[in-house]
Amino acid sequence: MTLGQGQTLTTGQLVGGGRFKIIKSLGQGNFGETYLAEDRHDSPTQCALKRFIFVSSNPTTFAKAKELFEREAKALKDLTEKPENHLIPKYIAYLSDGQEWYLAQEYIDGCTLREELQRDKSLNEDKVASLLEDVLNSLTFIHRKGIIHRDIKPANLIRRNEDDKIFLIDFGAVKQEVAQLATPGTQIHTKGYAPVEHIQGNAKDCSDIYALGMTALEALTGVEPEKLKDITTGKVVWPPSFNASDKLKKILEKMVEHNCQRRYQSADDVLDSLKLAGFTGTLVVAPGRSPTVPSVQNVGGGISKMPMWLWFAIAAPLVMILAFTLGLLFVPHPPKPEREKQQDIQSPKPTPQPSDDDIFKRPPGTP
Repeated sequence: MTLGQGQTLTTGQLVGGGRFKIIKSLGQGNFGETYLAEDRHDSPTQCALKRFIFVSSNPTTFAKAKELFEREAKALKDLTEKPENHLIPKYIAYLSDGQEWYLAQEYIDGCTLREELQRDKSLNEDKVASLLEDVLNSLTFIHRKGIIHRDIKPANLIRRNEDDKIFLIDFGAVKQEVAQLATPGTQIHTKGYAPVEHIQGNAKDCSDIYALGMTALEALTGVEPEKLKDITTGKVVWPPSFNASDKLKKILEKMVEHNCQRRYQSADDVLDSLKLAGFTGTLVVAPGRSPTVPSVQNVGGGISKMPMWLWFAIAAPLVMILAFTLGLLFVPHPPKPEREKQQDIQSPKPTPQPSDDDIFKRPPGTP
């Protein structure tokens, strides 16, 4: 039983029953190869074509592997057809050809974060914050659908040339299940990016948050993830003289907490902290969540400055009330009618004087 690559496909070769024409190789992994291909179905268009090979002499095992791939293809199709999806390449087709399976997806013209870091070594804070926002929005979307990515790392993030948006690719769930068919007990993860609960076979939503946090740490510092954590304490080891804002450091440190209970539990929680710290735009409320403003003490225990938008939200009603009150005080009143004026200037009525009878009726000693 084997899982991996067969003979490399060549430029111009037709596969998938003649539907796809190979243009060039985009990369190889443990589970197959990815090619830039032309989809000749209907109007020709370019796509990313993933080729998987699973060889087994056991018909039951082979049938199970095929079922897993088909299920994953259907899940991806359902996921990427949703209108909320923006940053996951769209599903195009799934085809099988003997012991080879092909998954065609939208081709994203750009470069992976791994290629970007090989060229530029690191990214500035703004780019890291933007990367986090894009991927966290994708994680919010897939986690609500009950899907865990399981393999977030620089090689699985693509920056689109058109608009610099970061796309999330190469979901790892099917890899895990098929690998266990090939070798029972196998756990699929990438060293340095997977948290302990994932390595132990208990991946959670917050496992994706850990992997994204380690990816962002590597992008920010230019240091490999294995060198960014103290193996004894599990704490982040920041490079000497490294200069970054304390707010972003605290957010990243909480994303990669060794103890998953102390980690951010959802992608929305991280987005809220980023927005509160002033790194991204307005608060986004996912369906089913209450539109609450997170505490300013929720990042690393320190009190952050209140963002400018919150000051305006508080001050605007107070300014309106003050302006209305001043208007009542200083707006001139209409003149009174002439008759009322005459009554106003009349002499006051004389105060009645007590009569002699009244005086004598008073009790003795009263003046």
